[in-house]
Amino acid sequence: MKKNTGQIIKCTVIVIVCVLLIITCCFAATGIYVYNASVHSVNQERRALSCKAESLEKLGFDVGAFEKQYNLQEIEIESTFDGHTIPAYYFTPDGKYDRDTVVLAHGLNGNRLTGYPVAEMFLRNGYNVLTYDQRASGECDAEYMTCGYWESFDFGDCVNYIRSTAGDDVRIGGWGSSIGGATVGFYLGSAEADNELAFAVLDCPVSDMKEIIECFLTRKASWIPAGLRTCSGSTVNRIMLGFGYENGNVCDYVKSTTVPVLIFHTKNDSVTPFHMGSDIYNTMKNNRKKIVSVDDSRHTDIYLDHPEFYEKTMIEFIEKEL
Repeated sequence: MKKNTGQIIKCTVIVIVCVLLIITCCFAATGIYVYNASVHSVNQERRALSCKAESLEKLGFDVGAFEKQYNLQEIEIESTFDGHTIPAYYFTPDGKYDRDTVVLAHGLNGNRLTGYPVAEMFLRNGYNVLTYDQRASGECDAEYMTCGYWESFDFGDCVNYIRSTAGDDVRIGGWGSSIGGATVGFYLGSAEADNELAFAVLDCPVSDMKEIIECFLTRKASWIPAGLRTCSGSTVNRIMLGFGYENGNVCDYVKSTTVPVLIFHTKNDSVTPFHMGSDIYNTMKNNRKKIVSVDDSRHTDIYLDHPEFYEKTMIEFIEKEL
């Protein structure tokens, strides 16, 4: 009898251990999948500068004429974080750098050409523009895309480059679309942003790393419970990169900013949930803020569908706050 009891206990322990191993393996496998799907989510075919140039040409934007009309300087900025270079274009109306300047941060699968239509708006209103390739995009060789989190360090390096080039009297602004909006949002949480940034424009911004990974970047694995995807992915992300998804909520970073912030978002957005722009807006204690909504535009297409409205709203907000 005692022998049978011992065998039963032994078998039970073995079964429990096997079940725990299976659960651990499933958790780890899911986490690795989610991690890879997020940090390597940039489409390698769409990241090329030529690809974005072709897309803009199809929309009727003459890339060649734009680059000839304005003085273009191709530059490389050394990243102070993670040891890579940041490819960028520095545009000026006349080759002079001592004027107010805007840094443009593109979204997923974009590059430094993505924001050309917005760059043209700023340039014809007398601003200089620096537009750059975010991590793992365009010609930037940084390995991981982190939904704006590590990208915010590159944004800061671009701001500091402008400051060192243009001088202390120049006012610097930021514009970011989608994940680029998160990039600017994370940067707004720094003391440097309060000192250096005169204004920020967030276009269809991502507000929460966890949610965008759960509902968009891992949508092909929707058969896996959402809680398991994000919990396991966050765990692996923390092991590999040193931070979890709980660290990636833009609202936690913008709530105390003193920088004037303008937010554009659209109810027809199928990528960034509409509430994300409102979440960022409502979190900010800063009264120098404005949010603008449209009904019909797709994700980050507001400036293409309503260019006059977009430009007028943006420039009026900036000039009021400056």
